[in-house]
Amino acid sequence: MKQFPQLSESDLQVLFPPKEVISAIKIVTHGGDLVIVYCVQKLPLIFELGEKMYPTVCLLWSFPSVLPSFTIWPQVFDRLAAGADLMLPGIVLKGQLHIKAYGNLQKGEAVAINMMTNKAPVAVGLTALSSFDMYMAAQHGRAVRILHLVGDELWSYGTKLTIPELGPPPGFEVDVNVSSVSVDEGVSVIPESASRVKSETVSDSDMLTSSISQPSNLEESTVEHICTSAKDLVLDVVAADISEELSIKDVSESGTIHQENVAVGEAPKLDVNPQENMDKLLEYCFLKAWKTTAKKVEFPLLTSNFYKLHMIPACPSGKQLDLKRSSYKKLSKFLSAMESLDIVKVRELTKGVESIMTVNTNHPRLKGFVDTQESSETVGQTCAVSATAVKPAVVELYTVTAAVLPLFSSFGLRKGHNLTLADVRKHVTDYVRMEKLQDPTKKSMVQVNAALQAAIQNPNTVAVSWEDLIGLITGRMSRSYQMTFSGEKTVAQKGKLDPIDIQVGRRTGNKKVTLINNLELYGINIQEFARECQHGVAASTSISPVPGKKSLQLLIQGNQVLFVGSLLMGMLKFELFATGRN
Repeated sequence: MKQFPQLSESDLQVLFPPKEVISAIKIVTHGGDLVIVYCVQKLPLIFELGEKMYPTVCLLWSFPSVLPSFTIWPQVFDRLAAGADLMLPGIVLKGQLHIKAYGNLQKGEAVAINMMTNKAPVAVGLTALSSFDMYMAAQHGRAVRILHLVGDELWSYGTKLTIPELGPPPGFEVDVNVSSVSVDEGVSVIPESASRVKSETVSDSDMLTSSISQPSNLEESTVEHICTSAKDLVLDVVAADISEELSIKDVSESGTIHQENVAVGEAPKLDVNPQENMDKLLEYCFLKAWKTTAKKVEFPLLTSNFYKLHMIPACPSGKQLDLKRSSYKKLSKFLSAMESLDIVKVRELTKGVESIMTVNTNHPRLKGFVDTQESSETVGQTCAVSATAVKPAVVELYTVTAAVLPLFSSFGLRKGHNLTLADVRKHVTDYVRMEKLQDPTKKSMVQVNAALQAAIQNPNTVAVSWEDLIGLITGRMSRSYQMTFSGEKTVAQKGKLDPIDIQVGRRTGNKKVTLINNLELYGINIQEFARECQHGVAASTSISPVPGKKSLQLLIQGNQVLFVGSLLMGMLKFELFATGRN
């Protein structure tokens, strides 16, 4: 409470529930500083550095007002993520530069950093100057020394929550009627008389560090940001207008809305009744499924599989099917309505399990359906995490051990060094040639000296083939692996990489559940993945730790192996490497 007076006792109970286990982790920074991190369910909330506590960005997303904040251009965050501190020209001010423009802060005070488009903090740091000194510095020099930000090791240790959308910071809301953006030299400011964005022209040396440059055409990027935000605001206004059904085609810089009528076969647009709108979306996906992925299915077809494997992928981009928000509430009632229209025939072949027997492809609604909307080609493309999830590159590594150290020490390697198989082969080859151990009469054989005999632990071996030598040496080295996500390498992990494990088990009442392990090892945000599964199969999910496992386990009600497999193959292009077991 003393460290965070802005938080009430009820706020602390929300952050640290009484029955939850709070863990404290000691870590050492690259600079040698000892840091204690306090976590709840592996989510870092507070870190202690130098006998003072600071909130993480995860805590600030729930309580943004805990720290005073500075606002930056979105482009500046890329520089912060690259390791730079925040310089004064990177801060956007509300109004003109004056003595209180930077608040009333002292040097070394903790502050949060957010962006103009979103008040959710993306970094935490300490002020390098007092507010008065910042004003007197005339937009030159360091403003904030960064301690922690989204994407660093502290954030990566946790559940890797994505930045929530909390709306723009106060005073940075974009006016829909903005038609132009003026550019002044000097300071980045937002005029107090109107909520408009104003850019600045600064030198490359002053933006963040001497080697970091401001985007060359800030005015153009600012205008683009305003137009995009203006379009979003106009969409909200039109959604509230219940007098007619519109689709937004374009929004000009002056805020003009261009309208067009809803075409035949389009996905439903904004509607008076959200329930009626969902009904239209269900029918749209139903018709499109029969024209696309379900065109050549074999009958009988389980209704649950039809919904998961055909209707959900037919949903237009940016929309989401939700039976509970429709007037039907259940898939069986919706299909009964379609059966009453003589489009399909549904039968209960086994008790409680319905199947589609036939489809009337000559029905006027099916024949007249014309698709004009772009939809996800696979289930995985609808996943929220698929925007960042790319098939990881896995590199198998071999770690230098004490047994093989005499062999590799001549190349400057030490115990614990990680090598690829190609590196091991190269160093062994260089060693053999350096010691002239290759058999002159039989080039495929290598004469084994004392160092090699010690490495392979076979003092009786006199000669061995090249391949056998490589195999014997790698057998004396420990295994590890390194994964690369979108070009960014992770820290090498000891042991072999476990595959994603999908199993079907049974719980109380003989109910089937799908259990998925090791998702986090492949860079998948398990919370986002669980949410996608929950919406995709209309089933409840839960996340829990498992003793002896390196990552959390996801549980989904029912047998969802096919859906999960399709989702993974769509996201990461994996083959279905594990199947469920009854």
